[in-house]
Amino acid sequence: MSWGLRRQLLYLLGVMLFVAVVLFALSYPVLHQAPSCMDNKQNGDEQGIDCGGSCQRYCSFQVSAPVVLWSRAFHVVGGDYNLLAYVENSNKSGAVENATYEFRVYDTNGQLIGVRDGESFVPPNQRFPIFESRFDSGTATPANTTFAFTGNLIWMKKAPTIQTLPINVTKVTLGSDSTSPSLTAQISNNSIYDLPQFDVIAILYDKDSNAINVSKTHLAGLVSNASAPLSFTWPLAFSATPIKEDVLPQINPFLTNF
Repeated sequence: MSWGLRRQLLYLLGVMLFVAVVLFALSYPVLHQAPSCMDNKQNGDEQGIDCGGSCQRYCSFQVSAPVVLWSRAFHVVGGDYNLLAYVENSNKSGAVENATYEFRVYDTNGQLIGVRDGESFVPPNQRFPIFESRFDSGTATPANTTFAFTGNLIWMKKAPTIQTLPINVTKVTLGSDSTSPSLTAQISNNSIYDLPQFDVIAILYDKDSNAINVSKTHLAGLVSNASAPLSFTWPLAFSATPIKEDVLPQINPFLTNF
């Protein structure tokens, strides 16, 4: 083999080696991706596909389903009813950002009057209400109301920070006019954090701790070390005398940065 031919072969081999190195450098990150929580594979320290371990999402077998403690329809006026479900989430650091749900309302004969769909968050380690306003029952009288979450609940790691903050409801006062009931209170944010917009739900109970009516108000937010008045009203007299009141702020942990 002549020297010229050998030089050409060496040149060709050099070019081929260079191309191989470039191709390897380009393909290696694709073929050898580091484990992540969004690659649709169970790898790294995951306990399922993209869940558990260091992932932000819990696997389904790591959490308990929320328990519906009770659900009711409460008369407002005419054929309008407010719907409320009281739910318990026992997962200490598990929350759901978008949980779809369904209320079903039945009459005294067990016939379905109607369905109300909605979406809510599920806070961690807490009992909480889910409220739907102004369900129209037409001429039927609601006798039984069921509540269920629909679809898959995506559980995320979320510490129950809000429950530890000094957010206090005080000065709870039931109005004296029983024909047009009202409830007032004051909410104070004594924490170092500004709170985003949130709802506050009032539940009134009789002497046997049965819920007799509910209402909701909305606050656009509450800055640190501030207070705001709360007001709830009902157009008709209650079916029983309120003995106890729960006034429950519903702050979405996924809207906060703490």
